[in-house]
Amino acid sequence: MELFYITYQAIPSTTAHGVHTFSLIKNFSKQNTDLTLVYPLRDKTSSDDINVIKEKFDLSENFKIHPTKHYLPFGTVKVFRRFIYLFSHILWSFFVSKKYKNKKNFFTLSDWVFYFLSRHKKNVIFECHNLTSIRIKLIKKSLKINKESKVIFINDLIREDSGLQKGPQVYVLESGYDDDIFNVSLKNNKKQKIVFSGNLLRFEKDRGVKKILDYFCNSSLSKNLELHIVGGPNEYVEQLRNLTASKNGQESVIFYGHVNRKKVAEVLSQCDLGIMVNNNTTHSERHTSPLKYFEYLGSGLKVVATDVEAHRILPFNQYIQFFALDDIDSFENAINTALSSSNELDSKDLIKLTNKYRVEQLINLLKARPEGLEPSTP
Repeated sequence: MELFYITYQAIPSTTAHGVHTFSLIKNFSKQNTDLTLVYPLRDKTSSDDINVIKEKFDLSENFKIHPTKHYLPFGTVKVFRRFIYLFSHILWSFFVSKKYKNKKNFFTLSDWVFYFLSRHKKNVIFECHNLTSIRIKLIKKSLKINKESKVIFINDLIREDSGLQKGPQVYVLESGYDDDIFNVSLKNNKKQKIVFSGNLLRFEKDRGVKKILDYFCNSSLSKNLELHIVGGPNEYVEQLRNLTASKNGQESVIFYGHVNRKKVAEVLSQCDLGIMVNNNTTHSERHTSPLKYFEYLGSGLKVVATDVEAHRILPFNQYIQFFALDDIDSFENAINTALSSSNELDSKDLIKLTNKYRVEQLINLLKARPEGLEPSTP
């Protein structure tokens, strides 16, 4: 099957969306999909060299890239950035959808690409990670004008907030992990290790990691455990390292900064428990399906998480120990309870959390006639 994966992302990008994109591309390619990635050269770090991209994400699979020139002003004008981003996104989506309108099958993370391809009556899947009022209108309009348009929400809360019901064009499919690099391994640690993996900032603000560091260093946890912090940006890592240097228990905290995916997998394979923490925003409380959660489970880790709705509806949430971000005792109790538990997922359950399984479901949707599909039950 020929498939065009169209995204308005800066490529290559090591954000969660970038990692997600190339994990999907790898698994689409493994399913004998003739895949072409279409994206704009809209950033100083954007590359039109497929070898650079493959090296960045350690890919050996075959796929093609169609980088497009980006003559629009986003990234060069420093005022009205949100308006200019939207304006640039709309224009690029319009022209790129027109350029590829003679092709058949599409997958996109762009709501505007989804809308314009729907107007061309294409077989297109839009994967929705969050919502805006404009996005909700575009999704509903696209589904109305084209029966071959489908939307995938990454959790049921996003679907609920969109006002759409599950049906032949509306599905929920959680995030997944790359089982080629994240695997369950035997732990043989003299000192149990807990880990936070991921971007340390969200929208340029601390996402709660600083508070976790304070709790760890100011409790008995630092006497018995090691805390590993994996992720960047590296400038913020230095700030946290300096803040931690004067605290009790600082010798039990290990910072890695930004590292590649293989190194992330290596660190997780040596740890016993993973931490998920979010600050108080609609996006973090409802509109998320954290990639790190699936990587933790795929690596055989136990999990603690802040008590928010999006975490409460994750697959196998019964194995998560929840805590309140503003309560050190709640955090410490969750860690101790999780480490002493014996909950382990069966390998058959883990298979359904992989991006391999996820891509199989996406391909089935692309190949199926809309009227013949049942609502998904991931």
